[in-house]
Amino acid sequence: MQVIQFSKRLIAGATLTALMAGCATNGGPSPLANISCNPAIAAVAGGVLGAVVTGGNKVAGAAIGAGVAALICAAVDYEAKQIKTAQQAQADYKAEHHGRLPEQAAVVKYTTSFTPSSISAGDKATLNSYIEVVKGKQDAADPLIEEEATIYKPDGTVAKSVRKPVAKTASAGAFSSSFTIPMPQGVPQGAYPVKSTLYVNGMQVAERKVALQVVASASGGATYAMVNASVNR
Repeated sequence: MQVIQFSKRLIAGATLTALMAGCATNGGPSPLANISCNPAIAAVAGGVLGAVVTGGNKVAGAAIGAGVAALICAAVDYEAKQIKTAQQAQADYKAEHHGRLPEQAAVVKYTTSFTPSSISAGDKATLNSYIEVVKGKQDAADPLIEEEATIYKPDGTVAKSVRKPVAKTASAGAFSSSFTIPMPQGVPQGAYPVKSTLYVNGMQVAERKVALQVVASASGGATYAMVNASVNR
């Protein structure tokens, strides 16, 4: 395995930031939600990062640039199914709280984990969540529940963010959900932090952080790790 250290100079970082502005958001409550990708701009941005990471190695830089661009533009699939009705969630909550309900919609439980927690470039991982929300006694309408996954690159910058409704219509209850996240060939190895955020009626109510580890592939090809990111001032 070939590991190349690099220093991320200010001009490269500024160039990459400017180029990444081409991946604009589609509006919505979160400025990072549902990033839509311009493949041409993403490819150029990935190429800039690839050149920095590999110290000017054009072949390796192109490969890693293509991988980063593919990650930015990758489709993240989301699925959710209801496993406990609103009435069941309400009954369970009352049983544990002396027959009382919260004044407003409340999160009973929210957990997340990756399956698997470590993959090679070219594979996919699934971010699994358990979500349980109970309707408040003062609520006139059922709660609208949304979940957002924000994927960060090893250097700490956002690669992609996707926000989806847990159900087609507003509803309390318990849900099992999953984001399927692809890691294309060429992406640098390292830990890719993922922040999952839960929203109820448009307001952030819970946040969880996990990390997906991308390791060298079994093929034994060169892997470029971002091990030293310094900025010249």
